[in-house]
Amino acid sequence: MDNVEIVSDDMYVVKQEMRPGWYCCVTLMFGERNIGVVDTGYENTPVDHVFPLILKKGRRLDEVNLIVNTHRDGDHVLGNAVFKERTGATIAIHELEYEAVPTADSKLREGDKVRLGDRSFTVIHTPGHRPGSICLIDPGDKTLIVGDSVCGERADLIRMDKGVYISSLSKLLQVEADTMIMSHPFQPAGKSTLVGGEVKDMIRASIEVAEKLVQES
Repeated sequence: MDNVEIVSDDMYVVKQEMRPGWYCCVTLMFGERNIGVVDTGYENTPVDHVFPLILKKGRRLDEVNLIVNTHRDGDHVLGNAVFKERTGATIAIHELEYEAVPTADSKLREGDKVRLGDRSFTVIHTPGHRPGSICLIDPGDKTLIVGDSVCGERADLIRMDKGVYISSLSKLLQVEADTMIMSHPFQPAGKSTLVGGEVKDMIRASIEVAEKLVQES
């Protein structure tokens, strides 16, 4: 499947093209018995892009037991209803996004632990793009899933006070992460999965964009 990136033995990123050169991501963690999902894409994303991968790996759809939405935007939550109908999974989102997403079942807060597949992630609250934007860190192999919290050169996606955004990204700089998965191929990285020094380089570049906006205001 050309639209699937294998990050590790148990972690896969499914990419759905939105326009030439731009896509959104759904991240899956395949555990021994359960499958965890981060974000669900659009209404057609599950059936057209995600479910085929699950079935191709010889797994059942009802093994998907938990979905985490990184925030409320449509390209992250519009697949929720189909996922719930076909898998019965519980959907969790930050408490500040909960009311905006009717398909959500439970509220997340800073420091909460979520089990996706066989991995344990910690919730990091990173407002800036949205009030309830979150990231997930797996301290075991230092994988950081950031949704749209790190926007790169897309200054238009910093929808809150720039200082709030900068503070959130400064917090991410303190997180030990060897791999970072973004929901889109934000520039200057131009890809969604970053490794090694690319992680902090991208976070710093995103901070610089916001700081320039502050100086120009």
